[in-house]
Amino acid sequence: MKWKTLCATALAGVMLLAAGCGGGDKKAADSKAAAQNLKGKKLVMYVSFHEDTAKALAEGFKKATGAEVAFIRLPTGEAVARMTAEKDSPKADVWLGGTSDAHALMKAKGITEAYESKNAKAIPEAYRDKGNGWYGLYLETLSIGYNEARFKKEFEPKGIKPPTTLEDLLKPEFKGEIITPDPRKSGTGFTFLSSVLQQMGEQKGYEFLKKFKGQVAQFTPSGFTPAQKAGAGEYLITVNFLSDQNLISLKGQKLVSTVYPNAGWSVVAISKMKNKANEDVAKAFIDYCLTKEAGEMISKTTHAIACHPDVAPPAGNKPMKELPLFKAYDFEKAGAAKQQMTDKFFGL
Repeated sequence: MKWKTLCATALAGVMLLAAGCGGGDKKAADSKAAAQNLKGKKLVMYVSFHEDTAKALAEGFKKATGAEVAFIRLPTGEAVARMTAEKDSPKADVWLGGTSDAHALMKAKGITEAYESKNAKAIPEAYRDKGNGWYGLYLETLSIGYNEARFKKEFEPKGIKPPTTLEDLLKPEFKGEIITPDPRKSGTGFTFLSSVLQQMGEQKGYEFLKKFKGQVAQFTPSGFTPAQKAGAGEYLITVNFLSDQNLISLKGQKLVSTVYPNAGWSVVAISKMKNKANEDVAKAFIDYCLTKEAGEMISKTTHAIACHPDVAPPAGNKPMKELPLFKAYDFEKAGAAKQQMTDKFFGL
């Protein structure tokens, strides 16, 4: 499918009509029946995105179905490690959040399994697994963000220009002023690592990454933390997802964000664990997450562009087709080589 077509499809937003919002149609009736059937049942999730988003979805699902929801929040890499360790005796029913490369890897290892949701077609084919192994909830793109107040006070008077490209991050004046997620633990960090290598090629990519690593003051387990710390002025520059930077700016800690040329991007997804214990509740929750009601919650709490064409993108977001993204980025290729890439990066 052509990139322009994909992006045009994604621009309008996220997810199908919510259960119970369709007047008197059959889907609304089915939703009511499901709500009665799930009272007293429980769902356990591992969550690899914002806690506010997870809480909103959990509360919405409980209201719609009567089911109780419990979750543990883990960065993508930690969630992958935990699910892998628990493969023979899974403790969770659903993995919510995390980048699609990681979901593809979990499917390949037999830790998650395919589920054909009744709302599957609400998500464009480009943003869901062909075999129904995972479904995209919203889109993320990498960005360079810098603390506006600190830059104007400390760097601009010296004639230093703000960073807008990957090459700018290697300038000596920015050494020790960069914070970014750890690619071993964070899906955001791994998206950066793998997209650089795919876009530049291994030789040039690792040459760049070796220099970049020397500039970084801190690698964080969470993809959101770099934006928080740069917003607070602890560091000047963050390299992480644009939506996280926007959330910090909206709170009054202004980050100037630039989607750099050939920026990496990803789809934040949901998938079903290979666990029969609460299977009916897990399937119902995935169905719920692919509704317009859930999509609006996701868009509001993440400030990101959702994967379904029925929810408007957040105000101020540029259309995906206008962003200089690395269009050929391959999620599955990235996920399959994660261990090799991260080991080599930290061995540089």
